[in-house]
Amino acid sequence: MNKITLENNIQHHCIVCNSTRWLTWPIGHSMRSVRSDGAILNQPLTKAQCYQCGLVQSAQLPDTNTLATLYTEKYDIYNNRPNAEQFVASRYAALSNAFTGSVAPYQPRRVLEVGCGNGATLNAVQSIWTNAMCIGIEPVVAAVEEAKRCGFNVHQGMIGVSVPPNIASQKYDVIYAVHVIEHTQNPIEFLLELKKMLTTDGFLILSCPNACMPNLEMMRADHHYSMTPYHLEIIARKSGLIPTKNTLCPGGSENLDDEHNQLLVCRLAQNTETQDARLIPMPFYLNEENRIKLFKARQDYFYNFEKLDSILQSKLKNIKRLFCFGTGGWACMLAGYAPQIWNTVQACIIDGNSDKTFYGKPIYSFESLKSWRPDGIIIGTNPAIQTSLAQRINKDGYNAIRWSDIVAM
Repeated sequence: MNKITLENNIQHHCIVCNSTRWLTWPIGHSMRSVRSDGAILNQPLTKAQCYQCGLVQSAQLPDTNTLATLYTEKYDIYNNRPNAEQFVASRYAALSNAFTGSVAPYQPRRVLEVGCGNGATLNAVQSIWTNAMCIGIEPVVAAVEEAKRCGFNVHQGMIGVSVPPNIASQKYDVIYAVHVIEHTQNPIEFLLELKKMLTTDGFLILSCPNACMPNLEMMRADHHYSMTPYHLEIIARKSGLIPTKNTLCPGGSENLDDEHNQLLVCRLAQNTETQDARLIPMPFYLNEENRIKLFKARQDYFYNFEKLDSILQSKLKNIKRLFCFGTGGWACMLAGYAPQIWNTVQACIIDGNSDKTFYGKPIYSFESLKSWRPDGIIIGTNPAIQTSLAQRINKDGYNAIRWSDIVAM
């Protein structure tokens, strides 16, 4: 997997540097990819790296109408991961502490979360900024309904498509978005829309995956941009914003390590300030030599997912009754990118209980395993914790199979 191909058939420009020169990866799963909500798509994962600056961008960007249909009618990250809420409460707290702390001691009066999901992070932010009016906007109808059932101030709408007038007509001291910008069709247009609602002395806070190292987010079909901190800052400046802080951030998804996520705080550019992105030097880690190294590292990461199925089949050839531990984002990747192995999984197990299914497979509690006696349990969790989890499973007398030696974070 050492081939480097300069692709001339990609028509769009790099949103960061405006280049039309792209490096592409050979398509491993030619008719299969996985969305961040776990939906397995019968279409290839087609992404490319800008030759000039190293940004990863989808080779085929969806139009606004397609995105609007997806995120209002089809996307369902909030209901397809059974029993997930008990494991993500600490994440909401960490994110809210990071956001509020990034602008301390600033005390906003009005706060808007864009893409707030079921309102859990918004609620955590409200518990810190107790005197602020915290409002959320979210395109997914089911998520909005759940937020309203919990009593959260959440409204259905989508930036750049349809925002309720009572939201769009207001100004906000803080606007923040958690893992949203990488899903957009055009991040600059997205930020320009948010700018319209920001007070003159307010802050815009963005959290998204950090693409300095290859990680899971590249494998998600609906992540149309993989940005390093440099890329995110340039996009902000091209939107008329001035970054005030760029740092690591607690994971907003399945990535538990701060190094795989970033946080950018911005304010509006004043008339006397320049936000010319051309004046920002490219960092050492994105010089030409390191861009090629990064491309190869990303290529290896794609290839590791491509070969995952065949390697696991070799590992599991004597396993007759296979269960999977986990029903989260990493288990979705296992189901999508190792379909032959997934077809042999008979059930999923979790800590706790659930009356749901996962890709049609029954879910059992770990405590009930003695009734089922699988002769193999493949670990469908973050590779960073697979070793310790395997030790726990083996200690209880079961045969744990991990794949963190094939795919890392």
